[in-house]
Amino acid sequence: PNPFTQQTTIGFNLPTNSTAQLSIYNMGGKLLKIIEGDYQRGYNEIVIEDANLTSGVLYYQLDTPTNSTTRKMIVID
Repeated sequence: PNPFTQQTTIGFNLPTNSTAQLSIYNMGGKLLKIIEGDYQRGYNEIVIEDANLTSGVLYYQLDTPTNSTTRKMIVID
């Protein structure tokens, strides 16, 4: 998803139907946004719009009942 200006899509695979939470943080660790939902087994996508996000380097963390992953993304003007 890097870099992006207005919108990006974060894709992920789940081994079973489950809940997932996507948290977005700034470089200082401040929580900017949380997206939670119930997702199907297999490939899923979450669309992020930058309307409420500051430009620069951000981190997103995807948590499921069985896994947690953190990645970096870059928002540009």
